[in-house]
Amino acid sequence: MDSYSTLSSVAYSWEEDPKFILRGWSLVFSILATLLGLSVADGRLAYLQGSYTGYLGIWIDCGRHKCANLGQVTVLIHMSMGFMMLALTLCLFLLLAMGLSFRPGFKRLSKIDLVFSSLSFSIGFLIILSMTLFVVNCETLKPRPQVSYLVTTYLCWGAGALMLWVGALNYFNHLGMWSQGTAFKERRVSYRRWASQQKSQRRESEQPSTEDRKHTVQQPHAVTSATL
Repeated sequence: MDSYSTLSSVAYSWEEDPKFILRGWSLVFSILATLLGLSVADGRLAYLQGSYTGYLGIWIDCGRHKCANLGQVTVLIHMSMGFMMLALTLCLFLLLAMGLSFRPGFKRLSKIDLVFSSLSFSIGFLIILSMTLFVVNCETLKPRPQVSYLVTTYLCWGAGALMLWVGALNYFNHLGMWSQGTAFKERRVSYRRWASQQKSQRRESEQPSTEDRKHTVQQPHAVTSATL
């Protein structure tokens, strides 16, 4: 009975705290977005053909891959690199903060979801801005080469979009958009508690009734043996 009550109390606590559940989903999406963003560490984001033949990216190892010889690193590449480094740093900080927010001491902070929302939106816009500057740099090269964007580029775009989605989730969580159905959930939880109490009472009441039946069944046997 103790283990059953413990599991039921844990289930009730999860049902009664929708912000806790939504924050968990936000953490999962943030981890996925960070993994997508870390794909930029491969360095190769595009392949150029024409006047500049070779790979082009933010962090690219020219010893391992054939790099496009642009003569010098452009300002747009420097800016793209800086924004991406800042975004990845904020991603790691966000993951650490969201992981610690599940501890009991952080439940007192009422605006912590708003902070997570601001960080997520900032990271998403930084990643999108970094990739936009990189694309602009590739499209404005003179003479213009044929540009083929690699899978890494699309993964980074996906990381930016996913971070914006995380920011929206955290903002809705801060506004308490899920509290509209709180009354219905409270009634459902109270009904479940009442049903579990009724089941336990029935079990307790059935045990003495079965013993009484056994006692009444044994009484006729005793009477018949006495008459004989």
